[in-house]
Amino acid sequence: MPVKDIWQRYCPFWKETKFMSKRIETKVSITAQGTCLMRAISYYEQDKYYKSDDYIAPLIIPQFLNFLAKYTISRTVLKKRFFKNPGLYEYIISRTKFIDNVFKNLAANIEQVLIFGAGFDSRAIRFKDELKNAKVFELDAPVTQQAKIHRLKGKNIEIPGNLKFISLDFTKESLSQKLDEAGFQKHRTCLFVLEGLTYYLNQESIDSTLSLISDYSAKDSLLVFDYASALAIRQEHIHDDPKIKEHYQFLAKAGEKPGFTLEGPIQDFLAKYNFQLIDELDSTKLAEMYFNKEELGLITKKFRIVKAKNV
Repeated sequence: MPVKDIWQRYCPFWKETKFMSKRIETKVSITAQGTCLMRAISYYEQDKYYKSDDYIAPLIIPQFLNFLAKYTISRTVLKKRFFKNPGLYEYIISRTKFIDNVFKNLAANIEQVLIFGAGFDSRAIRFKDELKNAKVFELDAPVTQQAKIHRLKGKNIEIPGNLKFISLDFTKESLSQKLDEAGFQKHRTCLFVLEGLTYYLNQESIDSTLSLISDYSAKDSLLVFDYASALAIRQEHIHDDPKIKEHYQFLAKAGEKPGFTLEGPIQDFLAKYNFQLIDELDSTKLAEMYFNKEELGLITKKFRIVKAKNV
């Protein structure tokens, strides 16, 4: 039986989105599910460079995929089938580790954490000790968020008392109003996380989101996000690669086509929203830091991960 047919037959949680063209407002996000699968596979890796610590991810992917992820041969098949772009799997692993490290070393003065487009993020659970003095808010589209809650409850995974879910219909509802209704307070020292999100926003949405973050932030609040560099895309002719074109076409059919790229120095961009750069990692730095090699792959050359603080 072809892999696609196996997926559709045994994985009803995902089949509605993986091979059908649906909008994120009505169906579970493809990118959220793909990221969760990569984290689950990474958890079972034997190589220390590839192994990550997300022990929740294997529990909330479909059972059949979890079974395949456990064993070296089937794990290799999964990676070849679903992660065709060289370096993308490694990028997701390194991004996960980088942001995990932010949570591991969270300063005691952080009062609130807001995770945008949380998907199947499990950090509120995995880092509950580090977050015990903070309120954690996860923001996402209703369908994806409810799918996550359903899977957690189905596996009897305890949801921390300081975690609040905020569902937002991006086409109809006000973000600031939803935050206020949920008890997210202004002028607190916060951690804001936008992981794998900025690519799918337009310039207006980027500006309104970061302006809102600036309005809610107190001094020393942290901002972590990744983005695509327009300059890197032009220099490397990334979009000319047939595998990358195929990847983008697939996301476009699912209503999650990447669009936003950042022009100019990151410092200037951050300054508009009262943030100052702490660290910026490109694919070369990520490769050296997490994999002890020179580069991750062509598609990753455009990616940058940023950590900044409010000043």
